Amino acid sequence: MRVGLARLAAALLALVALPLQAEETPPGALPFVAASPGAGERLVLAHYFPPFPIQIGERGASGDYYERHYLRPEGENGKFARGGGYLRQRPLLPPGGLADAAAGFRLDVARAARIGIDGFGVDLLDLDGRHWRTTLALLDAARDAAPAFRIGPQPDMSALKDVTPARLAEALLVFARHPAALRLPDGRLLVMPFAAERVSGTFWQELASRMRSAGAPIALVPNFVNARTMDAYAGQSWAAALWGDRGSGAGPTQTRFAEQARAAGYPRWLATLAPQDFRPKDLMAWEVDGSTGLASAFTAAMTGKAAGLHLVTWNDYSEASELAPSSATRFAWYDLTAWYIAHFKRGRPPAIVRDGLIVLHRRQLFNPVDIARGAAWQLRGRDAVSNRIDVRLFLTAPASVSVTTGGIKSVRSVPAGFQRWQVPARPGAVRVQLTRAGKVLADCTSPHVIAAHPDRHDPLYAGFSSLRGCN
Repeated sequence: MRVGLARLAAALLALVALPLQAEETPPGALPFVAASPGAGERLVLAHYFPPFPIQIGERGASGDYYERHYLRPEGENGKFARGGGYLRQRPLLPPGGLADAAAGFRLDVARAARIGIDGFGVDLLDLDGRHWRTTLALLDAARDAAPAFRIGPQPDMSALKDVTPARLAEALLVFARHPAALRLPDGRLLVMPFAAERVSGTFWQELASRMRSAGAPIALVPNFVNARTMDAYAGQSWAAALWGDRGSGAGPTQTRFAEQARAAGYPRWLATLAPQDFRPKDLMAWEVDGSTGLASAFTAAMTGKAAGLHLVTWNDYSEASELAPSSATRFAWYDLTAWYIAHFKRGRPPAIVRDGLIVLHRRQLFNPVDIARGAAWQLRGRDAVSNRIDVRLFLTAPASVSVTTGGIKSVRSVPAGFQRWQVPARPGAVRVQLTRAGKVLADCTSPHVIAAHPDRHDPLYAGFSSLRGCN
């Protein structure tokens, strides 16, 4: 009886998350019709990182833990002061905050399901601590808030260094018994270990044997950080994935991996898509040139006939790779990723049903070696710093777009469809206007001013959408 009442209470609370999410993203917030979770033959997973729920702790007068510590250079007793603080943004809170942690997990699930993500691949950082409790809460949140949404285990082999196949099987059986677990149509539990190469192929064979003996067979998808030994895992795997590169190299890296996976005997592969990547804690950043990296990886997914997309990440704020609605990126990456998800699942670009634009730009002209902003950063990858304003346009017919940055206005005629225009950024306000035949379709002043003299390094591409009130 107590279990039944608890589930009824959870179901009633889940009804709060769904209207809230629907209010956040009504049909008019997107210039196309988004895909649905559980629809189509191609799988779309988002990597969920347990340390960063929507809210951490209680919200007092000075905010929650994000606001008191993670977003401040002096936070956590100055632990990350050298990098200007741990994070550059936080998950986007709903008005009034959250009633409890469970409400945040339900909102995460509802937000992801709204744009067609099929499930979270949750990073298993531990098997009995607070991150494991988050994992269990996500399973319940999916069951309660989005019936078609699933949660899959992604054992983190960089964190579970001493785990045995027996202990890991014990944890995975918890997934296998839960109705929200991610399974293939044949019933197998999808297991996608991060840095799978850190243990031998024999480890995964023993794990699979134990799970099979327990009546819970698995489908293994090794997610490689270093794929040099990938041949050793091919015979027992359902698919393979590569954590991958960022920036303009993202697509070519994924293409090469797909070719290597096929040559090694993998029956299919999953493509990795990431919005951006920088790490204040490590003083390093990759230049992604606005949406270049995301678009490059998506092209590789389509041309390489990927069986699925692995979105990296939903919420790893420590590496700034989050696509979830957030305080500075707002819904920009979320909405743009929704377009690629719909395209991927349907096999063709979605029909554009209303005009709109998504804009990405930094809040400073990033200069990693400017020591006036703090310790110098290392620029990783193959791309030089670009500092451009990236305008993504969704047009039902040809139109004219103008971008004003630093008081200088640029104008361009743009054909119908899904288009892109980039303009060099300058300090000051950013204004973007969209017109057609003398009619103003959008007139947005960015909520983010480009600082002339920033006091810390901030490579984050923040954003806004014209269909969300220029926010």
